[in-house]
Order: sequence, then C-alpha cells, then structure tokens
Amino acid sequence: MSLQQRNPVIRSRATTQRGGWLHLCNGLDPERDGGMVPSILGMTRALAEQGGQVTIVTPTPSRLGETPISPALTLRGPETDLEAAVRSADVVHMHGLWQGHTRRGCRAAIQAHVPYVMAAHGMVEPWALKHKAVKKAVYTALVEGPNLRNASCLHALSRPEIGHLRAIAPRTPVCLVPNGVDLAALEDLPPRSELESIYPELRGKFVVLFFGRLHAKKGLNLLAEALGILASDHPGLHVVLAGRDDGSLSQFQAIAQERKVTSHVTYVGHVYGERARQVWGAADAFALPSYSEGFSMAILEALACRLPALVTTSCHFPELADAQGALVVEPVQADVTLGLRQLLEMSDTERQALAMRGRALVERRYTWDRQAERLGDVYRWLAGGGPAPDSVVLPGESTSCL
Repeated sequence: MSLQQRNPVIRSRATTQRGGWLHLCNGLDPERDGGMVPSILGMTRALAEQGGQVTIVTPTPSRLGETPISPALTLRGPETDLEAAVRSADVVHMHGLWQGHTRRGCRAAIQAHVPYVMAAHGMVEPWALKHKAVKKAVYTALVEGPNLRNASCLHALSRPEIGHLRAIAPRTPVCLVPNGVDLAALEDLPPRSELESIYPELRGKFVVLFFGRLHAKKGLNLLAEALGILASDHPGLHVVLAGRDDGSLSQFQAIAQERKVTSHVTYVGHVYGERARQVWGAADAFALPSYSEGFSMAILEALACRLPALVTTSCHFPELADAQGALVVEPVQADVTLGLRQLLEMSDTERQALAMRGRALVERRYTWDRQAERLGDVYRWLAGGGPAPDSVVLPGESTSCL
C-alpha cells in the first residue's frame, strides 16, 4: 500500500497550491516551555538557512528576551487565526500535546488536506502519561489519539519514542530526527570568575550543574540524596541548579537541609542568553538524573561545552553510552550516587577524555545542520511523494532499518 493510499491528507495535496513549512507551537517562552523552545528555534533556524521557507506561529506571546531569532525565520504570534496559517502551508509541523494549538491545527490540516507532522517532545513517555493520568487518558481517547493517528508522519526524538508513539498510532509513519545543537553558540564561554563574582560560594568548589526545569520528572530528589551522601567525602562538591522552579525546588532544599548540605547548593533560577553562557562556563561537570526525557537539549549543550556528564538511561541517548561519552546510569538512588562518586573520583585527565568523547559524538551526529537535512527530506517527501527518506519508519517496519 502506498503512502498516499494510507494517508488521504497526502493523496489530496496535489489539488491545491500552497507554500512554505509552518511550525505550530503553543508559544516560545523559555521559562515556561523549557527545552522545547531551543529545540524548535534551533531546528527552524537550520531549516531556513538551508533554503526552506519557514514560519513559526504561536497562539500566545513569545517571551524570548535575549534569545536570538534567525533573520531567515518568520515568527507570528500571538496569532488568532491559526486555521488560516495552516491552510496556507505546504507542510505543518506541530509541537507538543495536550494543548489547544494541536486540537485546532490538526482539525484545520485535515479539513484543508495539508500534510501535518506531530512532535510529542517526550510527552508520550510512560512516566509522562502517568502524570495526570486520568485526564490524559480521556483526552487521548477523544482528541490527541485521533490527531496522532491522522497525522501524515510523527516525529520521534529518540528510538524509544518511536515505540511510545506507535502504541497510540500504530499505522502512522514515524521519522526519527533527534535534537541538535549550535556548537558556535557555546564556544568561548565566559571565565568562571564572572559567575563567582555573583555567587562567591562557588570559588574553589567542584561545580556540578543541573540545567533545566526543576520538575519531578528530572530526578532532582536523586541528585539531592547523592549530594547528601557524598558531601562528607568530597567537601568541595557544590551543586548549581539553573532553571525555573516547576515544583521540585522545595523538595531538593528539604533533602539538602535534612542532610545538612544546604551550603553545598546554589540556585540561580532561570537563565538564558549570556547568563546561561556564564553558568555553562562555571561548571566542572553536568548531571541530569531524569526519570523521563524526550531528547534533552541540556545534555547536548553540556557535551558541546566539553563537560563530563552523568545522565540516566531514561534520557534515551544510548549512542552516548556506546561512545563512552558520558556516565549513563539507571534512574535509581544507588546508581545515581555511585555514578556521581565515580565522576568525582576520576582524575582530571579521565574526566577530560570522557568529555571529549561526548563532544566528538555531538560534532559527528548532533548538529542542527545535520538534523535539518533529515527533517527537510521528510517535508519534501510528504509534499511531493516518492520513496520515504531513510529517517522514516513506515507501518509494519522495524526500527532496525534506521
């Protein structure tokens, strides 16, 4: 069966003339929307700079502050007539689930026979589906499930996410296009002294950085307990938390207080732009002990910054373990503590070698330019037909073909 026979949206596409690739998301607010924002901006910038006509439309205002926008991109929002934007596009790429923009966007795309792609950004992870499980089960049954099943293609950021998407939409093609990183933006980082002038408690310490939303899924309780266990043996250990509090800061602080290690913790809040570069420049190592991730932008940025990293298997980056580019552990207390101890007790030479292997992996496979080439091929396939690109898994195919 051909792709057009399986998907009437694609079959009807030839009857209308449209143009451009539309990215539809709830909004571009790094503090509220976390890693999805640099993911969307990085991918769309690379697509536009490779010659694509790319527009981002949001129903809510963007709050990007110092975050740069490529002049090759068109950003519209708050846009009230999402449906008109969808009807005018050649292909629509929707980001995130459980929000009004996907409900409206999918309906408009289906009615106008516009091919559309849906990226869940980790929102169909088993851990994520258990969070507010009843509401999500009902909404999936009534709205988001049909949206995913009617999509022209689904966008997975990791191999496990392909399976999670197929569990809801088994007959919809899935493309595997992970996140990437802009290496140039993380070169020539500010000297550590810049952040130390604001937080003098960092002077002379071994700084382990957590960068991201302070949310329950990020495993911050595991990091807090590990700090409490290891601080007596490693009095120079200091954890810097950088990100918006999304409910887990108080738990981290309570564990630190109980363990009597509050002096080993600094919370710098949400950072972006040059302040984010200061934070990266002050770190000695990076830790993300998550219970659930789509494909973490923070990991890619840490590797690009040449930091030795500790992550969990739930970050879904098996290539990183294969390349020995980070310490990868299970998201359980004993393993996170052991992994952090191992990181602390490595020699400087060993940590540097670990970090350089991680950086080399990113340079080879995870730049935005490389990922934009893959995604552009998917868009052209959806709009024009022909053989599926190498990044696409069709219904019934095994992921081993990737």
